[in-house]
Amino acid sequence: MGGKYRAARTKRWWRGLAAAGWVLTAVVCSAVMHWTLRRDSMDRAEERLVSMCEERARMLQEQFGVTVNHVHAIAILISTFNFEKSPPAIDQDTFAKYTARTSFERPLLNGVAFAQRVFHHEREMFESQQGWVMNTMQREPAPPQVEYAPVIFSQDTVSYLARIDMMSGEEDRENIFRARTTGKAVLTNPFRLLGSNHLGVVLTFAVYRPDLPADASVEQRVEATIGYLGGAFDVESLVENLLSKLAGNQDIVVNVYDVTNASDAMVLYGPSSLDEQVPFLHVSMLDFGDPFRKHEMRCRYRQKLPMPWSAITNPLGTFVIWMLLGYSIAAAYSRYDKVTEDCRKMEELKTQAEAADVAKSQFLATVSHEIRTPMNGVLGMLDMLLGTDLTMTQKDYAQTAQMCGRALITLINDVLDRAKIEAGKLELEAVPFDLRSLMDDVVSLFSSKSREKCIELAVFVCDNVPKVVIGDPWRFRQILTNLVGNAVKVSSQFWYLVSSHYNFK
Repeated sequence: MGGKYRAARTKRWWRGLAAAGWVLTAVVCSAVMHWTLRRDSMDRAEERLVSMCEERARMLQEQFGVTVNHVHAIAILISTFNFEKSPPAIDQDTFAKYTARTSFERPLLNGVAFAQRVFHHEREMFESQQGWVMNTMQREPAPPQVEYAPVIFSQDTVSYLARIDMMSGEEDRENIFRARTTGKAVLTNPFRLLGSNHLGVVLTFAVYRPDLPADASVEQRVEATIGYLGGAFDVESLVENLLSKLAGNQDIVVNVYDVTNASDAMVLYGPSSLDEQVPFLHVSMLDFGDPFRKHEMRCRYRQKLPMPWSAITNPLGTFVIWMLLGYSIAAAYSRYDKVTEDCRKMEELKTQAEAADVAKSQFLATVSHEIRTPMNGVLGMLDMLLGTDLTMTQKDYAQTAQMCGRALITLINDVLDRAKIEAGKLELEAVPFDLRSLMDDVVSLFSSKSREKCIELAVFVCDNVPKVVIGDPWRFRQILTNLVGNAVKVSSQFWYLVSSHYNFK
């Protein structure tokens, strides 16, 4: 009993451990699915951000390049018609009208101005020809220096630059030197533009003599420089104009930085402070043609990305299905255990029933055997009684008692036979016996009952039936007794004939 209890307790422990492992597996699988779907959603969001940022950076560079090309075209125009013509074909009025009429090609420039290169020894003659004196940004006469860059032509929108020496400022002077040595458009640090108050930069382009070779050296470029063309570039308007043409602007925040000084990046466009909790930041490098300055575009989502529904519903559904499957398996095991236990109990009950039946059969066999011994003594005494002088009535009574005793012996033998059948030990005898005498004895057993019911019993044995036959007399007596007894018990007839025939082939 203790072993069964320990086995059941061990099985319950393993079942509990398996259930806990199943639940843990369901939780882990659901968590992995949630993480995978969320990671996939984040990857797609990051790819979308990269795509949008790269597209905006590319278009910004293209628009900036288009504007620079238009400024370059004006520089070629000045070089061709102002220094190769005598007298020059361009004056302030012509320049102002031309730049005003072509301003639609440069919508992001507040205006353009041309500053002529003047050496110190040429200053007096230049000022005499122009009829005015070079000024600094503070409207003071320009101090003596090796060379100057006074503005002689300007668009009406930047007419305040007229007469100003662009080399009077340190940053402007450095930009001019870089522009003429590289032959490229150079940019200043960002500053607030007059009028719009937008952040912008000054674009400076060196104007060379037309005979400058394409592969000119730095010295040749400096020598061939005749002036400088510059324009105020409205970066905020440029980016706003770009973003207005693209979809998805409500989803992302775009910033443009001047990162020439990596430790002190300057904002050209966008908010100066960003939400650091918003994931993903993509940086696209911008090439505005100035080899000395670096710019970049930084893009991020405007707000924190929401949790995708698939990352919630799919893992939850998987967990529910997993738990239902586990419940089904647990129910099947429980049902199996119940059926197994029922079968075990049935086997135990069957074993107990078989043992009880065997015990009963053994008891009946033992009792029957014990009863048969005194009964044989009774039959022996009846045989002795029949050997004495008796009246016919007494003899009839004694014979009847003798037949009843024999019938009782037969019944006892039947009980023993049943015990032998249940024990699988029943054997049929093959002994000679008198068939006619046996049939008379059986019919005599029912003589009193047949008289009570007014039934006549008769025995008929064919002449060809041998007097002595070989068989099991007890079995034959048992069968014949049952037949006659049943007939007398349920009969409504007045007579019965018990016959025996013999067919020899």
